[in-house]
Amino acid sequence: MILTLAILGTAICGFLLTVLAVKRPFQTADGALLFWLAAQAGAFTVVALASAFPAVWPLILLSLGQFLLFSLGPAQLTYARASAGLPLGLGWQGAALLLVAVLVTLMPMLTRVEIREGTMLVEQPPAWLIGLPPAALILSALWPLLSLKIAARLRRRAKDRYSNLGPVDPGWIRIWAVSSLIVLTVSLLAYGNSFVAVLPLGLHVAALLCFQILQVVYVAHRGLTRPGIFMAGQARAEPSIDRAAAEADFATVRDHLGTQKPFLDPDLTAPRLADALGWAPERLTQAIGIGGDTNFHDAVLRARLAEMERLARDPVNRRVTTLALGFDAGFGSKSAMYEAFRRELNTSPGAWRRELAQS
Repeated sequence: MILTLAILGTAICGFLLTVLAVKRPFQTADGALLFWLAAQAGAFTVVALASAFPAVWPLILLSLGQFLLFSLGPAQLTYARASAGLPLGLGWQGAALLLVAVLVTLMPMLTRVEIREGTMLVEQPPAWLIGLPPAALILSALWPLLSLKIAARLRRRAKDRYSNLGPVDPGWIRIWAVSSLIVLTVSLLAYGNSFVAVLPLGLHVAALLCFQILQVVYVAHRGLTRPGIFMAGQARAEPSIDRAAAEADFATVRDHLGTQKPFLDPDLTAPRLADALGWAPERLTQAIGIGGDTNFHDAVLRARLAEMERLARDPVNRRVTTLALGFDAGFGSKSAMYEAFRRELNTSPGAWRRELAQS
């Protein structure tokens, strides 16, 4: 089973590497994703080779595999930082990778290592070595945790620009990072199992390979079906802020939303609204963020909810379904409407409609 899973993982990564390598334009973030897929492919390959040919340099192969697995975190973080337009931090990440390479190289020289079922085992390890793998795994969690933080920043930025986050939601980076934490947790459990032998070693190795394959498939689906969404530009210097002017501008935005109803377009974006007002995008961002203490996404969402209430109170629409009212108010999908009611009103559209009918 281990050999089959390793070959499957290698094949999937090889296909995705080919697809991504020819993507144009090829951005820095794409390079980080390419490196992540290459590291995954390399890790799967060394497990497959060590399992199929256990007499051919298994220790060297699995040592290389350990290094490649550790490099997944820096590649993931580099992708997130490049997507957010942040400095890549290659210096300290490269130093961490160099340290891991040194430790992986020295370990077989300092203790007796046995190869079994596609993994490395140490018989009667010294005390200093027992705590090294779990410490390394816990330290590896730093990279996905930092990626989670950047994903939250990207989502806030998207909400300042788009009224419908569905096609551009950067939340997939958050799920990618969480899946990395799951893989690390499974690895930590496998390490503990090597001492108590509750489950067969091969079962834990197979489970880890399954989680890695699922992670690769998820990243492929989200990263390749939504290219370019996370290609943020360079950060700009923040302009000086006139709060009184921003509040006056926000009043203008509210009046425009109430009279012209541009939010009826499910794909309304901040640049298009700014063009309609004759403003630069930065002025609209300041008006909504500083003057209204909200963001573009939420401001448009509340306007759509207000429009839904107006439509629902009209006797002409008494027999019109709530979903149809939502579409008429500018919601692009049923899920977007339900999410809006949950976040803003803490209820469901159906319960809101019944309560409205009784008022």
